[in-house]
Amino acid sequence: MKRLTVAVCCLCLLPFAMTLQAAEEQIDIDAMTVPQLRGEIEKIEKEVYRVFNLRTPDESLHVTCHMYTPTGSNISREACEPNFLIEARSRNARAYQDGFDELLDTDGLLAETSSDFDRFNSAMEALNEEYDYFRELNIILAVLRGRLEEIR
Repeated sequence: MKRLTVAVCCLCLLPFAMTLQAAEEQIDIDAMTVPQLRGEIEKIEKEVYRVFNLRTPDESLHVTCHMYTPTGSNISREACEPNFLIEARSRNARAYQDGFDELLDTDGLLAETSSDFDRFNSAMEALNEEYDYFRELNIILAVLRGRLEEIR
């Protein structure tokens, strides 16, 4: 019971500790290079997805990051997508291989999952309104992306 109480206390204090750590790590974005900005954006995006996944009970809306290699390339890239999109792509590929359906392009997959994207966006907006830490992460992300666009 004592371990459970300690674990619950640690989980409750985690966002506070992360906010303190972020406050201690103040950076001057005007002095950052393009690669540095991209690195910071990637870190903040991962934290946004982590917080979203923790706070969203519907696992089909959770964001999963995975590596892929684009056609015609040898360089792997990372993609972060909601689980419902990954599952829809997988179902479509299986149906295509079995001869039951045509292989959908990105636009076709987006059209097929538009109601899921509506639910996803609603969950993001709700969390943004309810949870200060999540909102702060999104503000930081917008500032970093804005700065990246300025200097490109």
